[in-house]
Amino acid sequence: MREYKFNIALFAIIILTASCTVSESQNTPVTTGHQLGSEIVESVGTVKVVESVGTVEVVEPAGTAEVVEPAGTVEVAEPAGTVEVAEPAGTVKTAVAPVQPEAAEFDPVSVTEEVYQEVKQDLFDFIQDLNSIIRARRYSVWAQHLDEDYYQYINSQDYLQELSKAEILATRKIVLENAYDYFMYVVVPSHSNDRVDEIEFVSENRIKAITINKGVRVILYDFEKTQNGWKIVKPNLKR
Repeated sequence: MREYKFNIALFAIIILTASCTVSESQNTPVTTGHQLGSEIVESVGTVKVVESVGTVEVVEPAGTAEVVEPAGTVEVAEPAGTVEVAEPAGTVKTAVAPVQPEAAEFDPVSVTEEVYQEVKQDLFDFIQDLNSIIRARRYSVWAQHLDEDYYQYINSQDYLQELSKAEILATRKIVLENAYDYFMYVVVPSHSNDRVDEIEFVSENRIKAITINKGVRVILYDFEKTQNGWKIVKPNLKR
């Protein structure tokens, strides 16, 4: 019984002691989680209070940014889009012409006998008419049968001076001064009675008229067939 009373007394003392402790605790200010959060907000920033365990997580204040002093003039890039690149000055576009196939070289052997005889007769008739013009000394008509380049050639002073040195002219003291002199003193005496014995194809439209005198082939004229008929051209004159 005595032991029972002792236990009751001890339990009463413990309760009394706990009550005093609670009273002291009520008189002492207690910093709650909200109060602690307020103080931390003032000093640090946003505070996240986890009430379940009492752990306080300090989070960097929202919106806080690091301010960088401008380094100087900021260049704003143009918005992306179509960029036209100009070609460098001086660039020349060279147009490449298509390669033309080379014309096949003319082969006189390709001329048929029929074509040969036809052209020969044509030139025979033409020279007969030319003989008549020369015998009549119709210089202006004769000159119309000359190719322009050939006319300029026989009318040049270099050619006339050189031809004037020929013995047949020099002995007679004839000095050729123009194409008319050439016609009168060279063509009339030597080409009034020409005869075509052969022809020779140089090209399809270029023909040599040849006469045979005592077994010797002599070239009378070089002719070229044009849209205006036959023209007398300079021998070996490239067209």
